[in-house]
Amino acid sequence: MRILFHAPVLSVHRPDPALSSILGVPPTVTDTLFGLKPAHKLTGNRGNIIHAEAPARSLRKDPDGSAVGNIANLQKNLGEGYAEVMAEHFDMIVVSLANFIRPNHDGIRLFTALEALDGRVPFVVLGAGMQGSHAFTDLMPGNRDLLALLNERANLFGVRGTQTAEWLANNGLENTTVLGCPSLYVYPQSIMAIDGAAAQSKGRQANVMTAGHFSMRDGAIVERGTELAKAFDKIDASYVFQDEIFAYGKFIKDRFGYNEGNNIAQPEILNRWLSRKCGHKVDFNRYYYFSEAGAWRQAAMLHDVYIGDRFHGGVAALQAGQPAIFLKHDNRVAELTEHFGLPALNTQKFMRKGLKAVLDEYLSPEMLDTMKATYRQRHAEYVAALAAHGLEVDTIVPDEPQPVPAVDRQGHLGAIRSQKAPEEALPEGLWPTTTLTPSYAMRRLHPEGARELVVTFEGAGQALDRKDPLRPGFGERFLIKSGYAVLSVLPHQQNWYRPLDLEQYFQAPETRAWMAGFDKVHVLGSGMGAFGAMAFADVIGAENVVTLQPITTLAEDLIPGEIRFPAARKLDWSGSYRDACAGCDKAARIYAIHGDHPLDLAHVARLQDALGARLISAELSHDSKRPVTPLLRAKRRLPRTALTCLRGGDAAALEQVLGALVQHKTPAE
Repeated sequence: MRILFHAPVLSVHRPDPALSSILGVPPTVTDTLFGLKPAHKLTGNRGNIIHAEAPARSLRKDPDGSAVGNIANLQKNLGEGYAEVMAEHFDMIVVSLANFIRPNHDGIRLFTALEALDGRVPFVVLGAGMQGSHAFTDLMPGNRDLLALLNERANLFGVRGTQTAEWLANNGLENTTVLGCPSLYVYPQSIMAIDGAAAQSKGRQANVMTAGHFSMRDGAIVERGTELAKAFDKIDASYVFQDEIFAYGKFIKDRFGYNEGNNIAQPEILNRWLSRKCGHKVDFNRYYYFSEAGAWRQAAMLHDVYIGDRFHGGVAALQAGQPAIFLKHDNRVAELTEHFGLPALNTQKFMRKGLKAVLDEYLSPEMLDTMKATYRQRHAEYVAALAAHGLEVDTIVPDEPQPVPAVDRQGHLGAIRSQKAPEEALPEGLWPTTTLTPSYAMRRLHPEGARELVVTFEGAGQALDRKDPLRPGFGERFLIKSGYAVLSVLPHQQNWYRPLDLEQYFQAPETRAWMAGFDKVHVLGSGMGAFGAMAFADVIGAENVVTLQPITTLAEDLIPGEIRFPAARKLDWSGSYRDACAGCDKAARIYAIHGDHPLDLAHVARLQDALGARLISAELSHDSKRPVTPLLRAKRRLPRTALTCLRGGDAAALEQVLGALVQHKTPAE
């Protein structure tokens, strides 16, 4: 399909010569903030480049027959032959809009251009939304006429949320479809991979990207901006300008105040000037201004999370696979965050709670799982709505999250050589080989001369950066020091080893041939990892199965009382490998080091029934309230305990290592 996309997609000047095969030119490089103004006028508010490029990025089209352009300018330049030329060259016009339903916007030029088509070319509208609360009569006549035309003639009148749809319906304009913003449908692979664990693990030390309204009014920054400044006091953060800077002081004309090569403005002068205008200290590490969306997304990757008062600033982070929390203060952000189920709160609440608490609550696995489920539904609705008018969305939602490699904020991937504790580092010359599957990173370490292999399964720890495929596996360092080879199974999210590309990896001829080269193979895991270790023990051919706080299943029909993992319970627990008790039929010994919580005991009872004398268990004393693995780490017993089991020690040997940590029950108990 030959599509004309009407939107300010690119910061390029449009050439006057009406010649084929020529393109517009980008603005000349500037080294001042003021010098950005000509480029700014090409697209307006920088959020426009995020939403405006979306339809052209995501819709299937004839690339040689499609174009980006302003149809009002086309009408002016083509004159009386405008409708005929448009019909000759295009099959559809896609109009990307944003918050144009407001009293100070005049839609007369767009209205005139669409009306002049006279039905010769069909058109659809995406992303239309209202700004503020006002009466229909408050709008300029040109905007009222434009809305009436869209309602009557658009094949699809897509609005961003229910509030806009209801307001239009109350004013007699009912031919709308709520679709959200097209910018959210460009990179579903990134959105489905979002994980908050890395940001949560840093807590108050998280590196935040933000954007807001540092706009001038009556010689001072508006209250919305000053509140943002207060909220980010003592937070490590960068700020993204979208349209505010051109009303600032004379300093914006200073040479070298901005580097267009990296999109960064000098922070010292901006911090001082904004502090005076806000009446509160402003101290951002960096200030960005972007002329194209790709640079925006890449800069987001250098931060742990976006938290801000600009919707499309957050979308840029989501498109890069980074978590985003929205500070909502108007119906624009409220509508869109509600439609997509995005994490959102206001700035005052953010200040009261503090950064760490907000990260823990709003990036929790449960909240992100809900967001992704909503997103999957919204994407399907968007695809269906456009398909009804012959438009195909080329971007699809993956069945399983695809990993987004983590970026070390010091400028390189987090490789093992940069670990903080040198005494725990890998031996010189030993380097992992990592294989990525759709759901896992499989990390091999094979020291020279190692005759036994331990396959370790990562647990559900919140502090793990699951976007980092180079992270060390559970127990990896002490196992390497003890002479074992290690294969670490690293899930891209807390998937409880349900995605079966893991079985495909273990069954692959290359994997089986490699593991067959060892004299013995064992498995090790804690919690979620213990489930994985037991479930896949027979597939791997494990001799010893070592589990800390073993979880046998979260299937409700098998253990209905297990309520500690609500998000994981919602996973698909049907099909293969649903019950870890069934995965250890061939293992010589299964070790279970567990606590005295009634639900821990319920899992151990299931293992006892299934495994009989092959199960060697040890219950830790109820005097400690810590979970099993943190307790063993704190008491410096984790390596010795695991190694005793891996070497086939009996119950007495295990009890000797654990010492006073073991709970000794009387016959009455």
